[in-house]
Amino acid sequence: LDMLEAAKDRVFVAPGIAILYAMLNEAEEFGITKQMATDMGYQIEWDAALESLSKMHKRGIRVLPGGDYGFAFTPHTQNSRDLEFFVKYLGFTPMEAIRSTTLYGGQIMMKPDELGVIKDGYLADLLLVDGDPLANLAILRDPKRILAVMKNGEFAKAPDIASQRAWGRAA
Repeated sequence: LDMLEAAKDRVFVAPGIAILYAMLNEAEEFGITKQMATDMGYQIEWDAALESLSKMHKRGIRVLPGGDYGFAFTPHTQNSRDLEFFVKYLGFTPMEAIRSTTLYGGQIMMKPDELGVIKDGYLADLLLVDGDPLANLAILRDPKRILAVMKNGEFAKAPDIASQRAWGRAA
């Protein structure tokens, strides 16, 4: 940890903790019981990951979601679940968890002057959600709550203005 902390301005840690959680808690319907997962070493790996990642976060080492999605028990649509895990298990605040994907995402892609923040001149990659993710990060996993998606300043999913008027949100 000391070496990582000494290099924290140059390194990132992007763990895939969702797969560990799923193997231990959600893979039974796919034939992997909690005991089987424990026997395969997943509990030891989970415990070690939570301990070391929490310490990294406290030391200011940039930890961001690494994912291991695309499996039956960790589908692609659940990627943002890592943010919830960061808060629940690693000691992040909701804002720190969001910054771990946005700000650090731009940095790890070596585009800190183009991505990761809302700022004039940066690429506009935005989600418009129905609700406050700082109060409930789980809304980011609910497709019905994703009102609009903007990529590079263009809507990939435009907001439904008519439904916003029905909610009293549009001018």
